[in-house]
Amino acid sequence: MAVVQFLNKFKPNDNLKKNPHNQIDPAGFTKQDEERLKKLVPPIRKILESCQSCYKATKKLRATAALAEATRSLDRSSLDTKEILQRVMEAAKKLMNADRSTLWLVERDRNDLWTNIAQADGSSKEVRVPMGVGFVGKVAQTGQPLTIPFDLYNHPDSETAKKTDQRVGYRTCSLLCMPVLNPDGELLGVTQLVNKRKPGDFPEYNPVDWPDAPEQFKASFDENDRQSMQVFNERTGVILQYAKMHETLKQLAEIRPKEVVHNTLSMLSMLSNAVGNQREEDFYNALHNMLNFISQSVGKLLRADRTNIFLLNSDRNKFWSLFVQEEGGSPTEVQIPVNQGIATEIKTIQSQKIINEDFSSCNNIPLLAQALPHQTTKYPIYNFLVFPLINQHGNLVAIVEFYNKLNFSNEEQFHLLERIDSQGFTAVDEEQLKQRADSLLPILEGFQSFHREIQTIQGQRAIDTLWSAINSVSQSNCNPKEILQRVMASAKKLTNADRSTLWLVDYQWGDLWTELPDIGQRRCEIGVGFAGQVAKSREPMIIPFDLYDHPNAGKAKETDKQTGYRTCSLLCMPVLNPDGELLGVTQLLNKRKPGDFPEYNCADWPRVPDYFKASFSERDRKYMEIFNNQVGVVLQLSSTRSEILGNS
Repeated sequence: MAVVQFLNKFKPNDNLKKNPHNQIDPAGFTKQDEERLKKLVPPIRKILESCQSCYKATKKLRATAALAEATRSLDRSSLDTKEILQRVMEAAKKLMNADRSTLWLVERDRNDLWTNIAQADGSSKEVRVPMGVGFVGKVAQTGQPLTIPFDLYNHPDSETAKKTDQRVGYRTCSLLCMPVLNPDGELLGVTQLVNKRKPGDFPEYNPVDWPDAPEQFKASFDENDRQSMQVFNERTGVILQYAKMHETLKQLAEIRPKEVVHNTLSMLSMLSNAVGNQREEDFYNALHNMLNFISQSVGKLLRADRTNIFLLNSDRNKFWSLFVQEEGGSPTEVQIPVNQGIATEIKTIQSQKIINEDFSSCNNIPLLAQALPHQTTKYPIYNFLVFPLINQHGNLVAIVEFYNKLNFSNEEQFHLLERIDSQGFTAVDEEQLKQRADSLLPILEGFQSFHREIQTIQGQRAIDTLWSAINSVSQSNCNPKEILQRVMASAKKLTNADRSTLWLVDYQWGDLWTELPDIGQRRCEIGVGFAGQVAKSREPMIIPFDLYDHPNAGKAKETDKQTGYRTCSLLCMPVLNPDGELLGVTQLLNKRKPGDFPEYNCADWPRVPDYFKASFSERDRKYMEIFNNQVGVVLQLSSTRSEILGNS
């Protein structure tokens, strides 16, 4: 993983301001030094692993920021592919410190790639390359990255590059070529970076010098460049996919083209600026607006009173959709396992199904009823059509549910039952959907892509918050009380918890102890209460909202009654040292909903405030596990430091 090198051991307690040559310890480093270092290896390893994770996350953020800069100022009146080409590749040049960059796009009808090359007079010229020809064509054919270091002229396949250079007056010295894929792995294009530049100020290349290589081009793209461009190309693939989709949107619904483009660019701009201060709520609002727009457009086609689209997340084996559950509220994501209700049958047979009866009297429960059971009691479903959308690879992308086919009159002043079409959904409706499936699929695949992009952004932000928390704890001065305070503050921020406690093991007394503001020292028996149970089992514990429904909530209710607090959800996790020895337990109470809410008012007990109606997630558990590893390192360092000072 790493090598730590120590040079020139000094005599102990010497004044280092003197001549350092006179301060060298003649005995040098000793076996005792080695033994002291061996004790520090596990915590140092943990710290270095955290640094590596941060370094990788920083590279991803850097690539995302570069692409955001490229797309932020796209004209809101159009989604011009040529402009995207220019802006994206200018960003790639800046990110990779390349001299030239080109984005080649695939045109399958002609089995080639094309791009626009800027000319000396300011115009641009379209250039095409057949699949399999040249470095770009080979990358497009194989789908594999290609890196050629300095000097490219020594490469066995460089003859075409040499002839082209001689003709255009340029000198190609190094190259990085990488495919751009859509979320399904389909090739959209190839990014080509030419001539990694050395850092510093150098003149522009002079064609008169050909074939000599200028000093600034005597550099090569490396593995870090390749990894950064891979992240960059993933984002580029999302943008290209969406740029293609807006034409399909125009054909699908009878709306003005500018409105489609505006909606498209609103979401694109939202995601491009995601490295800034956009809230998660803004991401979901943008995605919900577009998803709702498509649902309404398709629903009108069949005269359905309501339509919902559920997209498949194949990684998690769940369907997801977005709903606004309260008037004026924000959209929230609802997930449904694929092995529940009618989804199981539809996923298996991959065929549509019409239910022209009240679903309460049959076994075919629609996804809407599973997602929002309380709403279906207020909204009766008299008939519904379930239609799966399958892509060209035979993979299920989404399920569209249409509820309550209406008759032609559709007078809204009448009760819903009076407006229902007595025939319900028919084979004609199914045929209409089949004819439009090819138009819907790329749009919904785009939604899947953006959903993954939002999750990526959430992950990047979580990593940033995690690193801040780890950094804060790592900077403590090894004083147990300061460690307690820093850990509790950082854990609250990391998980958006209302309260947090770090319980430390007291092996002398055989229990847990902590220091709470305004209360002082508190103790907890191992095996008693949630924290004590986690200390005993050394296994994490997550209790979702509402904790009062848990069979072991008796002690929590008693404590809450005494303190005037309301415990609604809990995440408890052990803190272990590198050898697996228990050091403590982190206890987080009450996951808070995102947003600005007041502090909890004890006078409201036992009523539950709306912002406490949330639960800790698997991601919270995962990040707290990483965080607790670092807490364990800090606690171990504190203990080791005390031992070293005690022995010195």
